[in-house]
Amino acid sequence: MTASKRLKLIKAWREKEDKVAQPDLTEMDLQLIQEEMELAMKRRCTVCIQTWKEGVFHFHEGVIIDIDFRNQVLIYTDLVKRRSISVLEIVSISAID
Repeated sequence: MTASKRLKLIKAWREKEDKVAQPDLTEMDLQLIQEEMELAMKRRCTVCIQTWKEGVFHFHEGVIIDIDFRNQVLIYTDLVKRRSISVLEIVSISAID
C-alpha cells in the first residue's frame, strides 16, 4: 500500500470518528427553541445558533430578522450578509446581548 493510499484511509477514518450523533430533542426542547427564536427576533438581539448537520455541529452568530415557518427557514444577518438556516437543523439558540 502506498503512502498516499494510507493517508487517504487515515483521513476517511478520522472523519468518520469525528461524527457526532444527532441530538435527541424532546417536544419541550423544540418548544423552548421556538420561543427563544421568536423572542430574539422581537428583541433584535444577537444570538448564537447551534445547528447539527451530517454528524457535525456548526455555530452561527447574528440577529434574527425573520422566521419562515411555512418553508421552515430562519433568516438572520451577521456582520457580512443575510443568511438562512433550516429550522430542522437547529439544536440550540441563546441570546448573547
